Amino acid sequence: MSEVGIDNLIGVAEAIAVLDNTPVTPRIERIALPGADGRVLAKAVSADRDYPPFDKALMDGYAVRAEDAGGSLRKVGEIAAGGSAGVRPLRAGDCVSIMTGAPLPPGADAVVPIEWTSLAGDVVTIRGNVRTGNAIAKRATEAKAGDGVLPAGIHLGPAHLSVCAQVGAALVDVFARPRVGVLSTGDEVVAFDTTPVGSQIRNSNSVLLSSLVRRYGGQVDHLGHVRDDPASIAEVLSTPGLDAILVTGGMSMGEYDFTPRVMRELGYELAITKLKIKPGKPFVFARRSGPAGKDAGPQFIFGLPGNPVSAFVCTVRLVSRLLLRLQAASPEPKWDTATLTTDLPANGPREFYQPVFAEAGTVNPLAWGGSADVFTLTRANALLIRAADEAALPAGTSVQLLRFP
Repeated sequence: MSEVGIDNLIGVAEAIAVLDNTPVTPRIERIALPGADGRVLAKAVSADRDYPPFDKALMDGYAVRAEDAGGSLRKVGEIAAGGSAGVRPLRAGDCVSIMTGAPLPPGADAVVPIEWTSLAGDVVTIRGNVRTGNAIAKRATEAKAGDGVLPAGIHLGPAHLSVCAQVGAALVDVFARPRVGVLSTGDEVVAFDTTPVGSQIRNSNSVLLSSLVRRYGGQVDHLGHVRDDPASIAEVLSTPGLDAILVTGGMSMGEYDFTPRVMRELGYELAITKLKIKPGKPFVFARRSGPAGKDAGPQFIFGLPGNPVSAFVCTVRLVSRLLLRLQAASPEPKWDTATLTTDLPANGPREFYQPVFAEAGTVNPLAWGGSADVFTLTRANALLIRAADEAALPAGTSVQLLRFP
């Protein structure tokens, strides 16, 4: 039997299209380099000079004229890393002791590794043949002054930060982290550090969502908890200075599910209401139809289900896309494929995201305890995606996985 009202729900692909076609305006900020790890670069970085800025030695040894390096040479000086050549141009039969990273003296075109030599007084004996260019890096072979060394749009990692430091980019322009408020609602919800009474439940959603927002690059603003009161909900949803708010609870059709109505009263367009997804059907995406004043609430509000697994799935699959786009980052998640270790029954009429544990190319579906079963979620590292009305899958089938952030 089909679920009641299933035909009135929109599919996940349609919801993604709505989110991806919603205009966003990422903000740019200039920050000190040490704080830029993991951020998206907003403006390209260029080399401030040639790299290397001189012909340099790649090994400890002796700078020579390759045409002379066949027997014994006169040592006429020494150049340390960080020093300058400071010696006259090499003449026939001369060599200079040189350290890794030091500039070559004029006239030198090769470096003989110290292991290939022996020293007696100022006489250096060379064993083996040395070719022009041996163990040296020519000036500007890595980058020329003015060359772009890092393009805009990349996620800055260890190597990128090193390049920025190398070229003196002490301040970098990056896309700002979106400011995201996290709010929970419901008369039955109490703080996680208190003891529930009767049918009360502790607030686990706020910490779950805050963790996800940070993993997707956002800054979290904890908006606390409000009871099922329209005026209180409206006040918090109008918090200024935020890019988006994630609010859990009150998204269904019950007598006390006020939040969607409050969003409309605040002037938001409800672009998505109710998804053909399991878990997570009571999902709302609200957006302002025009620019908001500086004292108005956020441009976007996500209404998420009250059950934690549902809130998790909707955030990983959908909310993440807009949070990443607000940073000019790719919204595409981490996909994987693996082989089922057990049979799975036919799926129902909603696209199903089942918690699984994937390892070494195989995937073990975990017992589905329902949208409130956050305990099972702790043993998962991915979500197995089942299409709506998908037939039963035998063990050995290759399936698509959505990796956790």
